[in-house]
Amino acid sequence: MDDSQRMWEDRYASGEDSPDGTRPHPEVAALLERTAGEHAGRTPAALDLGAGTGRHTLSLALAGYDPTAVDFSPSAARVLADALAERGLPGRALVADLRTWSPEQEQLSGPDVVPRQFDLVLAVYFQHDLSLLRRATEWLAPGGRLLWITHAPGSVEGPPPTVPRPDLEETVAVLEGKGLDLLRAEQVRTTPTALDVVVEGVRPR
Repeated sequence: MDDSQRMWEDRYASGEDSPDGTRPHPEVAALLERTAGEHAGRTPAALDLGAGTGRHTLSLALAGYDPTAVDFSPSAARVLADALAERGLPGRALVADLRTWSPEQEQLSGPDVVPRQFDLVLAVYFQHDLSLLRRATEWLAPGGRLLWITHAPGSVEGPPPTVPRPDLEETVAVLEGKGLDLLRAEQVRTTPTALDVVVEGVRPR
């Protein structure tokens, strides 16, 4: 566990709230509202990358998804698993380092409860290099949607300067040749001090 991971684990273990709050990011809330009813007749699978204590995982479950949440913090995963159980919601919280994790790896190491492909892959504020984004495109089912949100380089809010903040052009470049239809690629100001890179794509059926 590196220094950044240790800081987050200590925060979650102490019961301190995330600085991003408990409500879903407005772009996530808008996506769920926009796509409501899109999967009528079946339960779609969703993947929440860097889930923390699950503000988005819970929203996904309430919206009718079967969510898989992945975070490196055991404390965050425990909080999320308890929240899902208390509400009687579907889903699972996995502890893993997203720099190396994959659904295929999870299936090999344990019970076959994690699908290999997802109808929605979500990552909000996973501030690292873009290797996870490159791999995440491979986990989309036909018709599956990807929503990737990070703090933009010009945002007042966000991690310290030592933490990577890829810009919009760098983020979009990673998706070239990945077979996705790009629906959105823009910088969005969500508060007066918060500027986010928002990229949304879909894998053709």
